[in-house]
Order: sequence, then structure tokens, then C-alpha cells
Amino acid sequence: MKKKTNDKLVFAICVVLIGIVLLPMIYTILYSLPSADDFSMAYGCSKDTLLVESIRHANSRFLNWTGLWPYMFIETLLNPMVHFSLESCGLGVEMVLLFLAFITSLFMLIIVASKRILGIENKGTITFCILVYLFVFLNTNIYKEIFYWFVGSSYMMAMTLGLVTVALSIEFFFNSKINIGGGIILSLSGALACNFFQEAILPGMAFIILWCVFSIKARRPLWKKTIPFWIMFLSGVIAVTAPGNYVRHTRFDSSLNIMKACIDAGKIMLVILKHLIQQPLVIILILFCIYIGIRSKKKLTGKYSLIAGALFLITLYCNSFPIALGYAGTAYFPNRIYFVLDFTALAGMVGTFICIGMYVSSLVPYESLCGRGYVELAMLGYASLLLYATLVYNQNISKLPWCQTVSAMREVEEIHDAWQECLVTIRDSKDKNVELEIEERFCDSRVLSLPRLSDNEENWINEAVARYYDKDSVIVREKDE
Repeated sequence: MKKKTNDKLVFAICVVLIGIVLLPMIYTILYSLPSADDFSMAYGCSKDTLLVESIRHANSRFLNWTGLWPYMFIETLLNPMVHFSLESCGLGVEMVLLFLAFITSLFMLIIVASKRILGIENKGTITFCILVYLFVFLNTNIYKEIFYWFVGSSYMMAMTLGLVTVALSIEFFFNSKINIGGGIILSLSGALACNFFQEAILPGMAFIILWCVFSIKARRPLWKKTIPFWIMFLSGVIAVTAPGNYVRHTRFDSSLNIMKACIDAGKIMLVILKHLIQQPLVIILILFCIYIGIRSKKKLTGKYSLIAGALFLITLYCNSFPIALGYAGTAYFPNRIYFVLDFTALAGMVGTFICIGMYVSSLVPYESLCGRGYVELAMLGYASLLLYATLVYNQNISKLPWCQTVSAMREVEEIHDAWQECLVTIRDSKDKNVELEIEERFCDSRVLSLPRLSDNEENWINEAVARYYDKDSVIVREKDE
């Protein structure tokens, strides 16, 4: 009875802490602003012709910019610029729902993987795992182009579908009672996830690993189980070979140098790993994963731990390759690219170091390693180390993205209101050539993704906003103090 009470208490505390981690983000996401491509993707659309225009936009992008047809379709069909007025909170609400869908898919994957792969059934333990991973990931960076920008959120949509696909794949292999309907749902989610080829490697690799493991157990290739994978693969091939990818590439580089892209992908991978390893909270996550592996009832040999590490690096490298190819060796990558690679790297680290923990447990029995109350002492030490790492994070706790988000709440409201007023003025102005001023303090934000209008009327964003609101030109200057 006492143990059940303690488990419920741990579960309740973790739920409260997850809420504390998420609430500042949810609050600030509500103040999201339309930005850049939001205007160009909504241009020429109305609610009456939205479906037709969404198909037209997606076809045009497929031929002239990128192969992500389903996502280009969604970026027009669900574009809040079409569905909501500037004065409403519709954009913010839609962005919050997309963010919560991503968080829910993350919860779903951790729960399924904990139960099926690690054999963890305790709700308190699983919830604590969710809390730790969520806290660490959301403190690697402020992904303003993902959580606060509708068109940028297509990366988050793809990641959401990818996490759902991995969770469904685990159920597909572990649950022998999965019917044809379950296989169809897995195939559909996998096809949509892998069509976003920048993120296709993670769900695809997870499926292949599961297929290999279960084929080895069955002592025969499970060919029927591969059907969802081939659907995922075909979807990815369609996206990669789209004409628009090559048109876009030539804007960065006139030649297509595969060897250079291979080298650049390795450099990108090393940059991401260095960025993460330098963060104390990531080191704590690694230690926690080793502990979870030790606590797991399942054991692994050193060979499989090495394989897990190799697969992690291969996955991260393969995810980096299309980015290296698409950006043709440019030194700068958008914030949304770091979202993809940071998440892939962290997910790979989690899997690898859990496997290492399981290998350690196979060498030294859990009872010998962590018996006689050592588990509680280890967790207390872990919690203390986590707290310490947070307090000394770059010698300043205020640099934590979560702390920055909390401290920016008031600033976010003011910036949102200033830019909303600016856009409303542009929309309602009777002049065809609109010139406005906005205070300098509203031209940058630690959290929000801003409309990015400038004093250059030929800037593509200025042109997109002007075209969307049927103006000849739009200029927004910083007001002199």
C-alpha cells in the first residue's frame, strides 16, 4: 500500500513539473505572429477556393522549390492568415495546438518504448523519464522558427508524425494482434513522415532496426512486415527526386557535388554533437539514460551497444546529408534545421546510452550494483547534479531557454501588440504605398519569430506582404529614439 502511495505521489509531482516546464511556452506561443512565408503561402487564397488553391500552391512548390507536397498543401490549407483575422488570437491558438500535438507524440513514444522495449510499467518512472527528456530538449535552444511560426511548424508536424510512426512501429512488432487496419495507419503516418525527407531517417531507421531484431528472433525474414517500410521509402524517394529540389539547389550552387555534400554532412554532424555535449543538462541526460539501462530487466552484450552507437551516428549523418546538399555548404543554417538535428541527436543518445546501461547491468547484476538503498542514493545524487548543472549553466541560470521564455513573457506581449498594430495598419491603409515606423525595441525578440519587414521595399518579405494586402509597396522603418 505504501509503495502504491509513493508511486502516485511521484506521478503527481512529475505531472505538475511537466506543466511548469510547458506553461511558459504555451503562454508565449499564444502571441505568435504571422511571418515571412505565411503571407506568400496564403496569397490569392480565400475560404471558398482554399482547397483548389492549396493544391495549386503545392504543385508549384513541388516543381519549383521543394518536394514536400503534403506539407506545402497543409501550409496553405491550414494557414491561419486565411482562417483568422489579424485581431483574433486564432494564429496563437493554432500554434499551441500544433505544439501540444508534438508534445503528445513525444509522450506517446516514451510510454510505448518504456513499456515494450525496456519493460518499465511503473507510471511514476515513465512520467519522470518524460519530464527529464522534455526539460533537457526544450533547454537546448529556443526554436522560434518551429514553435512560433506557422510555416516553420511544418518541421514540427513532420517530427510529430515521425514520433507517432516510431511508436506505432514498436507496437506493430511487439503486438502480434495488430490487424490490417493498424498496418494501414502505420503506413500512412510513415509515408507522411518520410515525405519530409530531412526527417525521414529517424522513423525509417527505427523500423529497420525493429524488423532486423524480430527477424533474428523468428530465425527467418519477416517479409510481410516490411510492407509499411516500402511505402515510407517510396514516399521519401518521391520527395527527394522532386524537380523543385534541383531548382532550389541551383540558387545556392550551380553544380551538384555529392562528395562535397558528404563531407559537409560530417561537419554538420560534428557541430551538432559538440553543441549538445557542451551542455551540462545533456550530460545529465546521458547519465540518466545509463541508469535507466541498468534498471532495465533486459540485458545486452557489448557488441549490441556498439551497434546502437553506430546506428545513432549513421542516422544523424544521413539526416545531415540532405541539409548539406540543399544548402550547398553555406555556413549558416536556420533555427528550424537545428531543431531537426538536435532532436535526432538527443534521441540517438538516449537509445545508445540506455543500451550501454543494459550492457553494464549484464556485467554486474543490478542487485549488486544498486542494492541496499543505493538506488535511492543514486537518484538523489542525480537530482542534486541536475539542479547543480542547471544553476551553473554557463555560469548563469538566466541563459536557460526556459528561463529566457519566462522572463520574456511581458516583452512578448508588447512586441506582439506592436507588430499586430503595424500589420493591421498596412491592411487597412487606403494608400498603395505604405510607410510605417516601429520602435527599435520591437524589432528583435528572444522568443518570437517576427514578421521581418524592413525599410527595403524590394525585400522578398516586404513584397510578399504588399502583394497579400494588395499594396504596391510596404516599408517599415525603425523609429529613431
